[in-house]
Amino acid sequence: MPSQPKVSIELLPPLLRDFERLIGLRATMALVQGWGGLRIYFPTPDRITVDHPYAKAIGLEAVKTLCKEYGGLPHFQLPKAERALLAVRNARIAEDYTTRKTARELAMEYGLTERQVARLIGSMGISAPKERRQKSLF
Repeated sequence: MPSQPKVSIELLPPLLRDFERLIGLRATMALVQGWGGLRIYFPTPDRITVDHPYAKAIGLEAVKTLCKEYGGLPHFQLPKAERALLAVRNARIAEDYTTRKTARELAMEYGLTERQVARLIGSMGISAPKERRQKSLF
């Protein structure tokens, strides 16, 4: 089996590394997809509501976590770093696939189709672990 690519979270700008540490990769990607390249502001945690656009995108608890860390600070630009985020996501999908999760589970977790996961895994030359492969009919 070809060795799977190792992609470091260090590819991300420092701000996105902090976001990933606080709220996870999927929520960080959702923020970047919605507001990457724009100046953003987080209110203090007591001022955030379920109706806030960030809360609608990533959930109230994730936004509150970011508000605790960044609430009340001046506006700052949210990096796009889409390619780096996708590289990190793809590496995690590959790692999870080779160790414990199915394409179906990964598709649900990352908001992809099973076909997208299968293509991604296939493009990396990764095959399913032996215990998940179909037994020979002969």
